[in-house]
This record gives sequence, C-alpha cells and structure tokens, in this order.
Amino acid sequence: MRYVVFRPYWDIPPSILRNEMLPKIRANPGYLSAQRLQIVNGQGDNSPVVPPSPAAIEGLAAGNLRLRQMPGEDNALGLVKFMFPNTYNVYLHSTPAHRLFKESVRAFSHGCIRVSDPLALATYVMRDEPGGWTREKIDATMNGDKTVRVNLEHPIRVLILYGTALATEAGPILFFDDLYGLDKKLERQLGLAPAK
Repeated sequence: MRYVVFRPYWDIPPSILRNEMLPKIRANPGYLSAQRLQIVNGQGDNSPVVPPSPAAIEGLAAGNLRLRQMPGEDNALGLVKFMFPNTYNVYLHSTPAHRLFKESVRAFSHGCIRVSDPLALATYVMRDEPGGWTREKIDATMNGDKTVRVNLEHPIRVLILYGTALATEAGPILFFDDLYGLDKKLERQLGLAPAK
C-alpha cells in the first residue's frame, strides 16, 4: 500500500461506464446530477469539468473524456480509499452501503474490496506516518470538505488471495463459489476434465 486518499473521487472504470452508466445517462438527462457525476477532460483531480451535452456524452463513449463521482458520503468509495497500485486496479475502500456487510454473500463489488471499519484501518495504516495522524485527525479528514492524498513513507505489503476451497485447522474443507471463473481456467490450463 503506497498511499491513502481521503474523500476520494470515484473514477468510473471504462467497462462500468460502457456497460452500466452510458445507457442510464442516455436514457435520463438528470442521471448525472442525481448521482453527482461529472464529465471531465483529463486524468487529474483538477481536470476541467465539461458541461453535459450530447457531444460530451459521445466523448465519454469514445474514451476522450472521463466520468467521475464527486467525493462525499454517497460516493461509491465512501470516505477513504487505500491504494496499492496493481495491474487489476483493485484497492480497499470504505462504502456508503454498510448494510452489505450483513449479507452472507459479499460479492457486490466490481472487484475492489470494501472495508467495514475504514477509520480503524486508516488509523493502523497511518500509525507511524509523519504528520500526527491520530484517529481524531483521520476522522476529521474523512469527514472534511476536501480530497486529501497522503503518500505513505512506510509502504505496507498487501497480499490478496482468491480461493474456492479452504482447508481449516479443524479438518473440514470449505468450498466457495468461483465468482471469477478461475477454476475453469485452471482446469483448462492443467488439461483436466471439468469438475462436476
């Protein structure tokens, strides 16, 4: 983990833009404002906002413009994201959808990982960082009014495992749904017959 962003923008990934957002934007002119979405020209947080228009929407579709959700409690990423740059663009983030933590099946995201107690995680991650990042300062920054990026002087190694079977210390083996279809891919690569 290399940096933490408080009150992040959510940059809508191209696949979500193409498959989910563009149809809604085209069908409902008020969708952008209702979801607090902005069309921007450029990659940075300070990129200029482009007023919605048919040309701007076509610019989004062509990949020439970018769609983002403004920071705030209703932002899909919640009030903080924990970044460990990787080729999959996966990271940890808080969420406005706290009710989802009560569900037994938790695969509601497009691949990123929701954090149930982001304040506790941020407090742990930033415990040795310069700048006096106390729990109170972190909470105030999360609930402040501007986006703040903090580069970690002490990066943290992150290991994410994906498994569909888990041998427990007590003996039983637990099996889980293969949400990403990786078991079938592995079966093909090993030349195995599909499991039934």
